[in-house]
Amino acid sequence: MTTSESDTNKASMNTKIAAKKQVSPLAPMKLTYVTHLPALCEFLKKSNATDSATDYLKTLICAKPDNVLLRAKELSVQDYEKLLIELLPVANKEDVQLIVSHHIDLAVKYDLPVQLSVAECIEAAQTVTGGVLSQKTLRPTPLPFGVSVHSLPEAKAAITHGADWLVLGHLFPSRCKPGLTPRNSEECRHILKLSATHRIPIHGIGGINFSTYPQLSNDYAGICVMTETMEQTDVESYTKKWREIMADK
Repeated sequence: MTTSESDTNKASMNTKIAAKKQVSPLAPMKLTYVTHLPALCEFLKKSNATDSATDYLKTLICAKPDNVLLRAKELSVQDYEKLLIELLPVANKEDVQLIVSHHIDLAVKYDLPVQLSVAECIEAAQTVTGGVLSQKTLRPTPLPFGVSVHSLPEAKAAITHGADWLVLGHLFPSRCKPGLTPRNSEECRHILKLSATHRIPIHGIGGINFSTYPQLSNDYAGICVMTETMEQTDVESYTKKWREIMADK
């Protein structure tokens, strides 16, 4: 990528972030796909697909969910950045928001939102005046970030440190967390009430599919779908069905 191309891309992304900062990048009623590379590689292997994992992710973006959270714990920072650079032009063209997972410095570098764990949020906030991570001084504008939470105390901590949105899970039995009991409904209600008080949108994750989605409270601002999105032979039709189901709720 040339310097001029990089500057153009950054200018475009800066404009998008500025426009979206009035609400979180995960705004109400949004559909977010979360990547899961092990599941994707297994699917491509079983289906004898000729496409690479990167090709599949580009197709996923072109199906136009609202957001794609690029979760890739298996990759080094260098390989993660390479994948991010591959996907950014496609996301910009399709007007799909890419969200960086874990790597704050890459989010800052490419002017993108970032999704953090509670521990990452607290650790990073300790380096910022006032403990509000969104004011990280490496950016000319506030850093939009969300936090994955699993309890009321975690939700309180994330909000205290300036989270723009929360992702709460897991809500239903999930293949990613075999044998683990989902969050109990009473605690979820308390977290939803807390988020409403602070006007922080919450997105559900974990075991959400076409069958379980109708059971979700309308208080959720949107959904995050992970493993299932990495196993589709027709991503466009899959996304279309999600749009229809979400529109009817």
